[in-house]
Amino acid sequence: MTHRGVKLAGALVMGLCLASCVTTGQYILAPDAQGLVIDTATGRPLAGAEVRYVVLEGVSPVRTGADGRFSLDGRVERRTGLVLPVSGVYRDTARVQVSAPGLPDGYATVGFINGIRPGPPVEPRPAIYPVVVLMFPADAGETPLHALMQDCVEGPEQHHALRIVAYVAGLDAADMPDWLTSDTAEALEEHLSQVLPSSGFRECARMSEAWALYVSQTEVLGTVRASRYAPEMP
Repeated sequence: MTHRGVKLAGALVMGLCLASCVTTGQYILAPDAQGLVIDTATGRPLAGAEVRYVVLEGVSPVRTGADGRFSLDGRVERRTGLVLPVSGVYRDTARVQVSAPGLPDGYATVGFINGIRPGPPVEPRPAIYPVVVLMFPADAGETPLHALMQDCVEGPEQHHALRIVAYVAGLDAADMPDWLTSDTAEALEEHLSQVLPSSGFRECARMSEAWALYVSQTEVLGTVRASRYAPEMP
């Protein structure tokens, strides 16, 4: 087949694919999720905090109970898009924002499986893992990473993320809090990777130092997450 023939055949296949793969179905804006808000100043659950999905504008926040726990209802919408034959779903995230009197806002990331699914809207899928939101005092000082990344960090989410890094680095390996499980460790890791992506460190003048400190201070999360795969000891 000539080069021109190959191009025409490819265009025909592409046209047939587009004609058959475009569909209208539900798309998840945010999943159903459950979580816990922790006041890092006391180490205890924070009651009465307001929790909401950032992407769901106009939706009233929910309040944490006496145990600091909350449940967020997700939402779906109808969308038209291309369903790829290789993979029609993918891992997605939605940001959670928490507000409480006298404290700076806290943030977390909820992971879930998304993709346009043909058919009428149904209930959103649940989140992959439970969410923990760490709240810091209004007078919380800057962390060692703040000093190394002062020229490349901006916005409340990033400043909050740097405080998460310093907080988990200071946890006692022999006395971990009950809320830090393999699932919540994964949730914190994903949140940090979203807010402080490795590519973002390239903007820092002290990139190498900042990245090395970040890796060492978040090592505890990887250790806790990996514990789910550890073989049971006799």
